Amino acid sequence: MNTLTLKIPDALDAALQLASARRHLSKSAVVREALEKELADELSQTSPAANWLGQWRGAFAAQAREPAKSAKADAATDARVAHILRKHLR
Repeated sequence: MNTLTLKIPDALDAALQLASARRHLSKSAVVREALEKELADELSQTSPAANWLGQWRGAFAAQAREPAKSAKADAATDARVAHILRKHLR
């Protein structure tokens, strides 16, 4: 699990402490729940495959601008990409 450090106003910290005590949860747990609720749309739209494709999208665009010299290499790359898309983007 990653760690996030942030600065919050005193009033927000007081509210967080009250919510934490009232719900018998740590402040971290209360903040995690609030973030999950606020970011629910983004969480539901992001899959591991979509993340992977997002990382490689620029590489695919560059390949389209500068095609590989070997048609055989292009075919192998296309087959790998097609396989990944079939497997992970159902």
